[in-house]
Amino acid sequence: MTTTASELTAHLADARATDYFFLREQLTDGQLGALRRVRTFVEEDVLPVIAGYWERAEMPWPLIQRMGELGVVGEDIVDYGCPGLDPIACGLVHMELNRGDGSVGTFLGVHSGLAMKSIAMLGSDEQKERWLPAMARLEKLGAFALTEPHHGSDSVALETTAPAPAITS
Repeated sequence: MTTTASELTAHLADARATDYFFLREQLTDGQLGALRRVRTFVEEDVLPVIAGYWERAEMPWPLIQRMGELGVVGEDIVDYGCPGLDPIACGLVHMELNRGDGSVGTFLGVHSGLAMKSIAMLGSDEQKERWLPAMARLEKLGAFALTEPHHGSDSVALETTAPAPAITS
């Protein structure tokens, strides 16, 4: 008898209602809402199909596109179509996404945390207006790449630096 991918992952949700320390009682409505939206997405959309993506060595683009509907892309960025989540809500979102699949969780971390956050912190108003709303809707995607040879994904060991721009008056 063959076991399907959804049967293999079905048990992952068994303990999700367990809250021995009554942590949920300390969450705000906004935090619980983010947790519930992402948990439902993981249960109904990610877990039933994710093993197939891994077996085919494919990025789960249909799942990633659906994340734009959850109101979590852009995480703690305020305005520009981003949800402005607080730190606890961000942590709950990442906990649930990564429980479902590490690649889906990593995508949000890179897209929102590295690409969007860099624009939000360092971009001009024009750049923020141009990029962040489209990125929050996942119409534009952000990425991170390491380009030095001999370091692989070891970003701490990078040696290349860029000079600071000259400040003129």
